[in-house]
Amino acid sequence: MTEPAALDLHLAPPPGGQILHHTDRATIIWGDCRDPEVIAQVPPAYGLLCTDPPYGVAYESGFGRNFTQITGDDGTVDWPAVLAEWIGPEGTISRGSKARGLANARHVYVFGYTDEQLVEPLRLGAGIELIWDKCMTGMGDLSLPWGPGHERITFGVHIKYRSNRDRGAGQLSARLRKGSVLRYPRPNSSSALRHPNEKPVPLVADLIESSTVRGDLVVDPCAGSGSTGVAAVLSGRHCFLVEYEREFAELCVERVRAAEALAERIAAA
Repeated sequence: MTEPAALDLHLAPPPGGQILHHTDRATIIWGDCRDPEVIAQVPPAYGLLCTDPPYGVAYESGFGRNFTQITGDDGTVDWPAVLAEWIGPEGTISRGSKARGLANARHVYVFGYTDEQLVEPLRLGAGIELIWDKCMTGMGDLSLPWGPGHERITFGVHIKYRSNRDRGAGQLSARLRKGSVLRYPRPNSSSALRHPNEKPVPLVADLIESSTVRGDLVVDPCAGSGSTGVAAVLSGRHCFLVEYEREFAELCVERVRAAEALAERIAAA
């Protein structure tokens, strides 16, 4: 007698999403970041967008845990246009603390896309490519003599008014000038058991601490394993995370709760 096939049930989030976790440090929503009802829940004039959207490479893991393809990673989603809604599209003006989306002259970090792809939709006054050196060689195309060992991150400064961008606003924004190569080991194949594209917390913390101050709100609409939330909480910031896959959204909650507990212990010490 053969065993019945396992049910592969894909749970889609409800319209408007579902808040799985909410504290004074963090909000985590199981939802579709393309959903206007979800976007409307992000607090206005937040301090940083830091996210790793699917790149359209149809990634599937063949090693360790067999991760399935990530939703939205089939090349059919215009992710720069989606992120523009989180930033505040052209025509969104700044009105102090009530400005829609990212506050004016605040920073953006987007993994996997070039500055040419993001400058216009995200209304960036400046854009530069950073390199995450993963400190190891990935598999990539095994027919080639070179394996991928890095990932691009676009940094930019969001300037709400085109006239200001045209005048060069946002060109000088770094609090501390640093090199464009960031060297942090990625979780290797034996330890990447939670998410296929998990980012190391120290890498994300470096980005967050370079572009925010304590108490700022960090937003990640493609939260994945929750590394952005963990890094934000442990560095004294707040986070607003959205994740489409229920399994990974619950993982975000688990990791962020652990970070909050650690932050509480540090604060009480």
